[in-house]
Amino acid sequence: MKSAKAKITSSILLILGLFIVGYFVNVMLQSNDGYASEADKDKKRIEVSKYPGVDLFTEITEKKNYNMAIHYPKFKSDKLNTEMEGYAASVKEDFLASVEENKEYIKNHAAALSLAVEIHPVVENMYSIVFSEERYVVGANAQQKAKVYIVDAKKSDFIQKTEILKDTTQNREQLYALINKKFKESKEYSPFLFEDELKIWATDPNNKFNGMYFTDKAAVFQFDKYEVTAGAAGMPKISIPLDEMQNLLTDEWKEKLQIENDKKDEKDESKNNSKDKDKPQEDKPVKDDDSPKGSKRVALTFDDGPHPKNTLKILDLLEKYDAKATFFMLGNRVDFYPEIVKEVANQGHELGNHTWNHKDLTTLSKAEGIKEVERTNQAIKSAAGREATAFRPPYGAVNKQVQSAISSPAVLWTIDTLDWKSHNPAAILKIVQENVRDGSIILLHDIHATTAEAVEPILKYLHKEGYEFVNVSEL
Repeated sequence: MKSAKAKITSSILLILGLFIVGYFVNVMLQSNDGYASEADKDKKRIEVSKYPGVDLFTEITEKKNYNMAIHYPKFKSDKLNTEMEGYAASVKEDFLASVEENKEYIKNHAAALSLAVEIHPVVENMYSIVFSEERYVVGANAQQKAKVYIVDAKKSDFIQKTEILKDTTQNREQLYALINKKFKESKEYSPFLFEDELKIWATDPNNKFNGMYFTDKAAVFQFDKYEVTAGAAGMPKISIPLDEMQNLLTDEWKEKLQIENDKKDEKDESKNNSKDKDKPQEDKPVKDDDSPKGSKRVALTFDDGPHPKNTLKILDLLEKYDAKATFFMLGNRVDFYPEIVKEVANQGHELGNHTWNHKDLTTLSKAEGIKEVERTNQAIKSAAGREATAFRPPYGAVNKQVQSAISSPAVLWTIDTLDWKSHNPAAILKIVQENVRDGSIILLHDIHATTAEAVEPILKYLHKEGYEFVNVSEL
């Protein structure tokens, strides 16, 4: 009897154990990117970028009293990732602590944090990683800071500025003269320069030039707000061509920047030539127009992209239903995925400007707001060959100053699908079904995989209801 009971008990424990193991295996399979749920995956995403060996981590959070947009690179190296993740985490933690500390004063505006990143290839496997942090909690002005890393992705190591610059008193004096000259030549920055502060900055032996980084053509000096200029200048950036910096570089880096860049230029030129020769010139097939063109029109709009997978999936669905849409793009993502921007344009969709870093423009100075928009316009034009024709302010935040700074009207929306919140295709479709009418502007986000899943049901429903899909400018 005891033996039979023992066997039954053992069987139950075995089944229970298998169930528990199966459950955790299933969770692991569904969360193989390190996040626990589909909603979390959409809020925190890792995407392949155009830079070899570098992916892009994105976290966007929208709460009642604060908004955050955080971006940083992901490498194949634990050492590099630990530093990048640690820096981003410290910025986020400090911001949230400030929000908590000032929560009783946060009334008219939500607090905002933008941590953007730019990646500049220097030579093969070497990159300059430039963070721009901007936060607004309370008070009259946003805080702006920069953080720079130069990394060797192949060696999984950081490159110190002292390895690149010959740090002598004479060289510091020469560097001051070069930067001062560039400041005075700049119409944008010269009225705000504090020359004495710049002199102190350049000649202070304790200054390790933390804001200095390199591109393949220039040395760039990124200054914090108020560091050497008045606040109206924002975070000034001064570029000095490499040939003007020759005497300040170590022999190793003089050779590296000259020889390796020459090789890189030759490779790029031959690659571009072969692309032009080999690429077949194909005309796009003309589709039969079987969609019901009536008096009812609707505009689908997609914010915060482009995305390397979701945007392409959405483009295929739009083509299937002969639909046109407007894509309001972030400049920092345009920089990572220019080929996606070009594809959006090639398929006849409207290109929209959603600023560079998704900052709340009502918290910025007029000059800073203009810079956010103009920089994005330039990136879109460079990628697509034509400019954006519509503008949407992040968070829908607009006031008289913002509108006076932007040449085109701010395009908002009439239907918020809350796709960023629900991450549920059925819930997204339901909101559209319950609210759509002639002239509706529907807000979606092509950075979410669940939104891409919702697009076909939305298109199918609206097509059946007799709607014509147009871009927002046509409305």
